[in-house]
Amino acid sequence: MSPAEIRALDRLLDRIDYYKLLRIERSAHAAEIRGGYHRMRRELHPDRFLSHERDLQDALDRIARRLNEGYVVLRDQTRRTAYDRGLTEGKLRYAEEMAEQIKSEKAAVGGTTPNGKRFYKMCEDDERRGDFAKALANLKMALTFEPQNASFKAKIAELESKIAEQAKSAPAGSQYTIR
Repeated sequence: MSPAEIRALDRLLDRIDYYKLLRIERSAHAAEIRGGYHRMRRELHPDRFLSHERDLQDALDRIARRLNEGYVVLRDQTRRTAYDRGLTEGKLRYAEEMAEQIKSEKAAVGGTTPNGKRFYKMCEDDERRGDFAKALANLKMALTFEPQNASFKAKIAELESKIAEQAKSAPAGSQYTIR
């Protein structure tokens, strides 16, 4: 990369995302991320530009810090998920709050209180076995401990539709009658 290209990249640094900076696709897997990072670090290594002006050295330093930041974010799945969500909202840089929000959303799905978690786990086990009525009962019990949990409410609606489908497809007089 020429000194002029480095200066141009430095000027664009706040307008490009980590994927573009590392020259990788958004669907890149871990090896591609690592390869993009190492390729860019080799191309922009400060030792290659020791004889150049101080402003070029400063630009290389800013780019190197952003490359490191991008690599750290994209190789961690939770951070990457949060970053990708932020990208859809126009945020080009990662903020730790993004990952905290993802973690709290994931935690809320399975419950936040001990009893909510316990009954949700029982619900999942019942659903895996195909006992949707029992799964629904356990989920409703979990909801009594976490009445504001939106994921529990959504899951209840999903289970109720599964029970209705099961009742429609069951032959008349079978064990799948609606109670």
